[in-house]
Parts: sequence; C-alpha cells; structure tokens
Amino acid sequence: MQTLRSLIICASVGVLAATALGQLTVDVAGPIRGRKREAIQGHGGGVGRKLPLKVAIWTTGSPPDENGKTLVEFVLTNSGTSDLALPVSPHPGDLEPSGPKAVYTVMTLGLRISLSEKPGIFPGGADLYGTAAFPGTLVNLAPGDSIRVLTRVALLEGGDAAPGAETFDASASLVNQTLKTVNGQIVSDSQEVGFARSPEYTPQSLLKSPR
Repeated sequence: MQTLRSLIICASVGVLAATALGQLTVDVAGPIRGRKREAIQGHGGGVGRKLPLKVAIWTTGSPPDENGKTLVEFVLTNSGTSDLALPVSPHPGDLEPSGPKAVYTVMTLGLRISLSEKPGIFPGGADLYGTAAFPGTLVNLAPGDSIRVLTRVALLEGGDAAPGAETFDASASLVNQTLKTVNGQIVSDSQEVGFARSPEYTPQSLLKSPR
C-alpha cells in the first residue's frame, strides 16, 4: 500500500513539472490536500542560518481572483556550491502515516511576501512538504539550478497597491517538523534549517515581469 501511495504522490508531483531545461514548476494555486490530524500545540527553534538560496518573485500578468489574490511566481535558485534538498509537494495530507499514533518528520518550505520596513505579511503564499519516505516529494537542487512555485498572494487592494507597501520582499524558510501524539494530542516540534530573503521590491517593479 505504501509503495502504491508513493507512486501516486510521485506522479502527482511530477505532473506539476517541468518545462524547458528540466526546470520544475510547482503549482500551489489550486486545492490543497491538507492533513487529517493537525497539531494543536508545538514548539520550535531557529538557528539563524542563511540558506544558499536566491529568492526572486514577479507576477504572471493575470488579474486578481475573486478573493483579491494575484498569481505570483517565486523563483528559487541554489546559490551554493553543493546540492540543496527542497520539498516540492503542496499536499501535507499525502505524507501522513497510516497509523494515527505514528511519529513522523517532514521538511517544510514556507514562501511568504512581507513588508520591508514594518510588520505585515501579505495574505497567501505557499507551503511545500517533503520527506525521503515518499519519493518525488523532495528535489535535490544542483548549484545554479532553480525551481518555480506558482501561488496566490493578496498584493492588491481594490485594484491599487496595498496601503503602506512602499517596499516589500519575499522570504523562504526551511524547517524540519516532527509530529507525534502525546497524551492523545498531536504536537509538533519544528527546527529551522535556514532562511533566505529576496531583494526589496516596489508594487510597480513586481508588476513588471522581467520576462
């Protein structure tokens, strides 16, 4: 059963793919298969490590949806000298073990856009998941290679740039998350692997794709 499930996940991730030069494209703009059992409490720690990852964003030119969210493309490029493992599945529910009390660990990649000079994260973004237990949910990104992630972010309000958004940037946060059952409750322990941030953007520059 697990082998069949792994093949299904591998296929579902694979069909998201990939374009010229083998660049993987992950579409997070559609429905997500969430976990059946979410943690109700947890703790975590950060290491402050900078990921060897170049983060860039731009819009695709499509209008906002009915919720005011714009289709945004994140481009993540390995700027280091060795391979970098990144999760690529948008469906955390597919990685849950069958046993309700099983302990399992997944790598998560959070992609967000936030204000540069004051607190504030734009609604939307993406979360990707992966584990070696399910082939195809992790990708080893070689130095200089990149992946594209399509997702929706509420960048605009009433057709205009969001108030106070003079400059903003994108971030990528890589975390190892372990979930387990303690006294009948699911708890999570999250340990940061590293963090990367893009250059600053203005609403005008983001809306002008470099392509």
